[in-house]
Amino acid sequence: MIKRFFFFVILFITFFAGRIFAADFGAVFTGEAVAEGGDETGVTGKTILAPWFSVPLGTGDLFFSAGLGVYYSEKTLFVPELLRLEYSAEFAPFTVRAGRIPWRDPSGFTAKGLFDGADFSMDLGQIRFGAVAFYTGLLYKNTADINVSPGDPRDYSLPLDWNDFGDTYFAPRRLIAALYGEFPGLPRHRGNLYTGILAQFDLSEADKRFHTQYLLLRHTLDYHIFDLSAAGAVELENTKEDGVRAALALSLDGGARLPLSLKNRLSLGMRWTSGEGSQTAAFFPVIREAQGLVLKPHFSGIMVIRTNFEARLLPSLSAGLGGRYFIRTDSESFADPDITKDKHPLGAEFFSSLLWVPYSDLSFSAEGGIFLPKTGTAMRDDAPVRWSLTLGTIFSF
Repeated sequence: MIKRFFFFVILFITFFAGRIFAADFGAVFTGEAVAEGGDETGVTGKTILAPWFSVPLGTGDLFFSAGLGVYYSEKTLFVPELLRLEYSAEFAPFTVRAGRIPWRDPSGFTAKGLFDGADFSMDLGQIRFGAVAFYTGLLYKNTADINVSPGDPRDYSLPLDWNDFGDTYFAPRRLIAALYGEFPGLPRHRGNLYTGILAQFDLSEADKRFHTQYLLLRHTLDYHIFDLSAAGAVELENTKEDGVRAALALSLDGGARLPLSLKNRLSLGMRWTSGEGSQTAAFFPVIREAQGLVLKPHFSGIMVIRTNFEARLLPSLSAGLGGRYFIRTDSESFADPDITKDKHPLGAEFFSSLLWVPYSDLSFSAEGGIFLPKTGTAMRDDAPVRWSLTLGTIFSF
């Protein structure tokens, strides 16, 4: 009996002790304060403490991170959240990731963030194929930012209510399936082509469920001091009432490193999505992604022209300066109380940013901007200038 006991002790040490000592752990503290002004001035903030744990498991690795967020506005909210739970393993040429994992679709603007599900990929050197299947209904809504479809009962304006947890915490319920491919080295080992098809299935209890399918493309090119990126999406929207309708989205970006003593990048870009019309529908991405710092239209029925200059002033200090101009492509997708005219130009936004990283595990950031409604024609004549200032810090230990 004693020999058996010591045998199992040795067996346990052999198989598990190495993994225990190979484990890594830590925590990340994030703090953010936001002040915004226009007709009214308001201040909001949040702090998140997120412990994490990583350990080898079987032939792969397990990463776990959960956190408690404290959100400050008119009242204080405590929000627990599973931030990431990822198991990844390689069985050449296959790679498997499962759990709550980060993923971005080939276009870069249709679906990105954390999703619950699995990603299977196969790397053949010059070609990489993959398939994903995700569910969104267990994510925290304000982190996931899943788009609310017409008739969806989920409401982002409702704060978390512990007495009504199920209807105020979780994101809209969607099933996402995608097939994607990556083709590196096109052309002449300087570019990369990304392609994919994606389907979104509305699993909500809405009477008008909103299913969408996408054909996605993106090409990037890096040539010495220049870099270019072009992405597009063709979407089919399916509802019982309207049948099948098509929508389009396009993104173009170019950047150059100027011959200055500072490390820098000057970029110019454009994003465009179709709006509601006789021939097209308004583009409807899976996620709700704000297209500006002060004015925050989502990527639907909107065109944004933007420019930005970034420079590293010191090894630990970077700065940025830029602007955006917003134009509606329909009169329905973006609603704002100051819009009183059936015009499309919304106006210009200018912004600047600072990032200071005194140590690798400590950073401070500041970002501010103003929106000038008089540079457009869609808003009322006496619409106020809007502004926003965000201060943030990240500390990992």
